[in-house]
Parts: sequence; C-alpha cells; structure tokens
Amino acid sequence: AILSGPAGGVVGYALTTASTHSNSPVIGFDMGGTSTDVSRYHGSYEHVFEATIAGVTIQSPQLDINTVAAGGGSRLFFRAGMFVVGPESAGAHPGPVCYGKGGPLAVTDANLVLGRLLPEYFPKIFGPNEDQPLDREAAITAFDKLT
Repeated sequence: AILSGPAGGVVGYALTTASTHSNSPVIGFDMGGTSTDVSRYHGSYEHVFEATIAGVTIQSPQLDINTVAAGGGSRLFFRAGMFVVGPESAGAHPGPVCYGKGGPLAVTDANLVLGRLLPEYFPKIFGPNEDQPLDREAAITAFDKLT
C-alpha cells in the first residue's frame, strides 16, 4: 500500500474522533521524527488519484495525505539571519536538547519552548538516567546560544 502507515493514522482518527453529531471536519496531524503527515476527514475519506512521492508520480487511488519534510527530530540551525530546519535529524538517541542527553536543537525543542508540548503529560523518561521530565530550560538556553 502507498503510505500505509499514514493511511492507518487517517482511519484511526476517523474512527475515534469524528462525530456523527457534529458536522465539523477533523484534521489529522501526525508528526514523526523527520516528517509530518497532514490529512482531513469530513464524513468520508478524501482520495486522490495521482500523487508525487519522493519525486515519483504514482497514478493509483490513495488517501489524500500531505507530507511536510520536517518532524520533531528535524534539527534547527541559524544561518544568514534565519532559522533553518533539517534535513539532518537529532535521532532518538541522543534526541533533541530537551531529552537531556546532549542532543542538538530540534523542532521538538521549539514546540516545547512555544508551549505546544506540556511536559506534565509526558512520562519522566528523559535525562541521562531516564527519570526526568522534558527539559524546557535546556531548550531555552540552547535557543539563546544559537541566536
């Protein structure tokens, strides 16, 4: 199947979040390590019949999923007066700065600093002993050093 993992995500959120009582569409947002998949469900699955994936045009019915080449592990750099994302990845180990294992600044750090990630909803599995919460202060310090 084409994009079978992201397609499974569409089916999953359609079955668990779409309401028959509401006429509101549901937006799927699946951020992985180096990419983010975005889709929409409004009572039926939206299909496309041609798509270009990794530079190859495929003519086959498939769910309409748009992929952005930036995920939580995509590294952040400051070049020529602006932030640049990727394509390098922080990886799972050491991971982004906020994982507390000496990793580089990444999109996850930006989301944490901006308040889009709430450490209290994450298990305390970070830091060298894997018993700490996400480290927002370390991410802030890394941004200060970067700029």
